[in-house]
Amino acid sequence: MKAIRLLFLLFIAVFAIGCDTPQLLEEKEYSFYIFRYADETYKEWIITTNDSIPKCPKRYKNEPYFGNARWAQNPEKYKYDLCELATEEKLLALHEKYYTYFPYTAIHGDENCVARKEKWGNICNANLKDLPVLCTANALYSEIRSFEISSLEKITDKKRQEMTIDDIAKAINTIIDGGQLDKYSAKVSTMWASHE
Repeated sequence: MKAIRLLFLLFIAVFAIGCDTPQLLEEKEYSFYIFRYADETYKEWIITTNDSIPKCPKRYKNEPYFGNARWAQNPEKYKYDLCELATEEKLLALHEKYYTYFPYTAIHGDENCVARKEKWGNICNANLKDLPVLCTANALYSEIRSFEISSLEKITDKKRQEMTIDDIAKAINTIIDGGQLDKYSAKVSTMWASHE
């Protein structure tokens, strides 16, 4: 009986150590990414996910960056026409040649993203499925960094539901200028769309 109880306790300990906690999962779900291009001309190339481009969400500067409840209340406000991507800015420039995708934050949203041999300016006339693949989207970047939600809350001094893109950009620029990227972010090999 003692052996069974000991085995059971060992199983529970191994299981508990091997599982991600809810807090750890939340940290990963609500990440924010910045990146540098390997070559600045790469920002002109169309990026697709499985031969398409997500048509939402479009985020707004004057609203909290995180919080999808508002999207459910007014989904049309957060959708966009792909032709917007031909003329509208897709990148928010940060200090030291870092960028983030904004307001079209799902442009590079998962590991299936690829860069296509066509420029964003021609998106309206392009058949995405017929465009040749240049490389995986991750190959466009010389560096990708991830900020977990607790780091963002610490450097912006705001809760997730309150912080805007301006709050995030200002805080990250301060971190970049202070040489503290390694303290608040981690180098990663790919980007994922944030949960919200």
